[in-house]
Amino acid sequence: MNDRRTIIRAPALAAALVVALLLLAGMYTVLASPAPSAGAGSSPDLPNAGPSWASDWVTINQNEVITLTHNLGGNPDDYAVDLWFNDTDGTLGANRRNYGGLEYNNNWYGARWQRLTSNTIQVYRYPDDNVADQVRVTVWIPTAVAEQWDSGWVDINQHETLTFNHNLNIAADDLTVSLYFRSTALGIHQAGFGGLSIDAPVAQRGAYWHNLTDNTVQVTRMPDDPYIEQVRVIVQRPNPPDYDSGWQEIAQGAAFTFTHNLNWNPGMLLVRGECYDPSAGGLGVNLRYAGGDHDGGWRGMNLQNLTANAVRGVRRADDPYCPQARVRIWKRSTTPQFRLYLPLVLNNSAPEVELAYDDGVGESEQTQITLGSGFAVRFTTPGASARLVRARYYLDTAAAGHPIQVHVWDAAHTDLIAPFTATPPAGMGWFDVDLSGYNLTVSGDFYVGFLYSVQHSDPSVGVDTTSPDGRSYEVPWEAFANDFMIRAVVQGP
Repeated sequence: MNDRRTIIRAPALAAALVVALLLLAGMYTVLASPAPSAGAGSSPDLPNAGPSWASDWVTINQNEVITLTHNLGGNPDDYAVDLWFNDTDGTLGANRRNYGGLEYNNNWYGARWQRLTSNTIQVYRYPDDNVADQVRVTVWIPTAVAEQWDSGWVDINQHETLTFNHNLNIAADDLTVSLYFRSTALGIHQAGFGGLSIDAPVAQRGAYWHNLTDNTVQVTRMPDDPYIEQVRVIVQRPNPPDYDSGWQEIAQGAAFTFTHNLNWNPGMLLVRGECYDPSAGGLGVNLRYAGGDHDGGWRGMNLQNLTANAVRGVRRADDPYCPQARVRIWKRSTTPQFRLYLPLVLNNSAPEVELAYDDGVGESEQTQITLGSGFAVRFTTPGASARLVRARYYLDTAAAGHPIQVHVWDAAHTDLIAPFTATPPAGMGWFDVDLSGYNLTVSGDFYVGFLYSVQHSDPSVGVDTTSPDGRSYEVPWEAFANDFMIRAVVQGP
């Protein structure tokens, strides 16, 4: 029997692993985190998601940048981000008014997220803003649906319109679009999403998507934008919604109440919608002026006042591109866990599949004391063979600087790659280790795990105690009664 310690804790990670609905970036799509039940900084059970993190409502001052630590520890290109505002001293409630920023008469309103990294994200509130007294951020790693297309990062010039051929051959009304920006100055961000017009001196910043069709979508970068060097577009068909308003006419300067009557905690609703411009040569299905803008007049539309049974859409007085709007809503709920994640299809390459035998909820933690001991999980390839691209460990690391020794073994417990050390950040969450450079093909059964390379018992590994699969081991090789939270991501041939 190896020396070990067991630490009992409340569940800190729950992920309802169902067919994914990716974030539709911009003013309309909302993945609101629930009222925290496990304390600030906990990981709520997000729908259609793997590892996830959500803040509480966080007070933010005008002209303030706050840095929030999510500690997911993976590749930020894999993350989806949702940013909500809360108008605590006005009438808008939970809202996304002036999302990405709005300037009028040298006053700056709204808020944006920026500098998304493996473990942190920043939120900036503009200096004159009056509706984002609090912000709430959710970061998660979505699983994907089968009918999905991802452009990857693509260079875009100022004053350029790119046409992306997603070729899904699916009716535009059944699709969602996600749009992300990247630059040296702001990292991965959504500053100026939908377009940000400056009155004096006149300038046009930001970018937006438009003219979504069965097989294409366009993205335009504004002529004076300084912060969008690359864009990334994801198009997919989501699951059927619990509520679909259909296209509704909204007059300029009017508000429309979408009464969904789902009687559901608004923090457990996924809300998305678009504008439709049917005019000849117009923008079609689009998110131009997302959240609102002032461009010689008041443009755009935003959602606000989200409740258990309704949400309001407000179209600005001079808006030309949103004569019709549509809102779709999905209810979040606890859903049976999938042990084998659905494939993530990127750029028509072979699909990635995440193999998991834990259910995403860790009821305890395990640590070893003996140098050279550790943990392993036995995996079985979903086909005859697969390429191993990542190892994932759910760790509780009290302090940074404590390395683990990464191992991949064959069925006979022989190392398939030379073991190497990796150092997780401090905190609790998933820690991803890239193995793609080894170009390792595995077949049948293989093991992924880690050993302690120095004399300490930190970090500990998460333990799922429900419905054990009999695939977890303490190393040196002794069967463990429950499931260690260790996963493998493979890519088909």
